Amino acid sequence: MKISARGIELIKQFEGLELEAYQDIAGVWTIGYGHTGADVEPGMRISERDADALLQRDLKPRENSVDSLTKVDLNQNEFDALVSFIYNVGADAYRGSTARRRLNRNDRMGAADALTWWNKATVGGVLREVAGLTRRRAAERAVFLTPSNPPIVREPNNINDNSRVTPVEDAPRRDNIAESRTVQGATVAGGAGVAASTMGRDSAEELDQVETNIETGRGVTEDPSAGEGSTPPRSQVDDDIIVETDDGSIGAEDETAEHGEIILDDTMQQRPSKHQVHAVEAQVQFALLVLIVLAVLFVFIARFDDWRNYRR
Repeated sequence: MKISARGIELIKQFEGLELEAYQDIAGVWTIGYGHTGADVEPGMRISERDADALLQRDLKPRENSVDSLTKVDLNQNEFDALVSFIYNVGADAYRGSTARRRLNRNDRMGAADALTWWNKATVGGVLREVAGLTRRRAAERAVFLTPSNPPIVREPNNINDNSRVTPVEDAPRRDNIAESRTVQGATVAGGAGVAASTMGRDSAEELDQVETNIETGRGVTEDPSAGEGSTPPRSQVDDDIIVETDDGSIGAEDETAEHGEIILDDTMQQRPSKHQVHAVEAQVQFALLVLIVLAVLFVFIARFDDWRNYRR
């Protein structure tokens, strides 16, 4: 199969004509209608006839690639669009593309949509969308979907090419609810909120219990018999008097110690400071609160984006 005059004009429209060699956006030396290769050198000049000849020569391997890589029958418009596509992205790119896989499954609408995904290029080391590529992919998609034959209007069972059926709006929807950015943001915000509130409640209860234990002389833990780090109740301290030193620590004053010397039992520990004991929890709580705020903002932005793109 060969490309038609319409397909050639499509390629010429987007390739443009340059009769003097230049470096394209990727730094490749180019001349004519996008012709590249070892025969293109700086300072090279050609005529428009030479440019047409180079284009015809370059089209042949692209046409062969469409024929060899496509397993379904194509009409002329589909073939023209694919030749233009390969002329721009290359045969290897088409071989591994989603457009080819969908087309070979006879999903022509899906293949046409997949052509439009090829609208980005690496410029200056950064991958970004190129407006010219976006326009070219849209034009190729339009040509690809243009029927070669008149639309069928009399056969109700064959409606693929019938544009006279009454249409209804069906905005794009995500396949499952887990893909909804609104649900994802709400889940993150809810989880962070539960974690923050639980941590705050547990921290408050723990601190209240510690303060109560200290005031009643039971020690600095919720359970005086918890083991290492606990302080036995006053009834279990033999010949010692529980005292609070000037630096806020709990100790035992040995009645036999000279000059009232304070002797700290190994099981005693310094009275915890509210800021010291709960510093980490407070930092985590703050981080969770920030996460909640960001998640809520994400939900609002996602909803606005959905409305802008899908009007839903």
